[in-house]
Amino acid sequence: MFTIAIYSFLTSVSLWSCIPSYTAYPKEYNGAKADFSKQKAFVVNKDLKKEYDILKHSGIYEIVEDSTNAAKITLHPMLTRTPSCGNPMIGSMITLGLLPSGFPYTIAYSYDAAENRTTKNYQYKLQVYQSLWLFNIFRLGRTFSKQSGKALLGSYIASNK
Repeated sequence: MFTIAIYSFLTSVSLWSCIPSYTAYPKEYNGAKADFSKQKAFVVNKDLKKEYDILKHSGIYEIVEDSTNAAKITLHPMLTRTPSCGNPMIGSMITLGLLPSGFPYTIAYSYDAAENRTTKNYQYKLQVYQSLWLFNIFRLGRTFSKQSGKALLGSYIASNK
């Protein structure tokens, strides 16, 4: 009984010590700023919570609650691809978070923006890297939705140049 408690404690400590942090790629997207005039937009399907949070964090649009005089955005479910194996995380878990590890996420993100009887489809391939490391405790604000939002903003700016 005592050994089970010890193993359970060690397992939970090793999992807890690997604090996730995310970074948008390419790295230039981390400093992207929405320094353009923002269009008012009403999101039709806010029930797609992750997709909605990414769009909101991107800052591309001024999200409004009233659909009059605003573009209507219909979000599509995103497709997230990660490596098929979690082996990179084992090093961090065994060393209690002292050895950093991580892996990339590739996200297919798309939405439709309808305004003045025209609908335009936007499709982006976003890249976000997840890092597992004990010292990520100093980078707690780097959540998946915030960094995916930065990747979306960077992709949006790059595609409109």
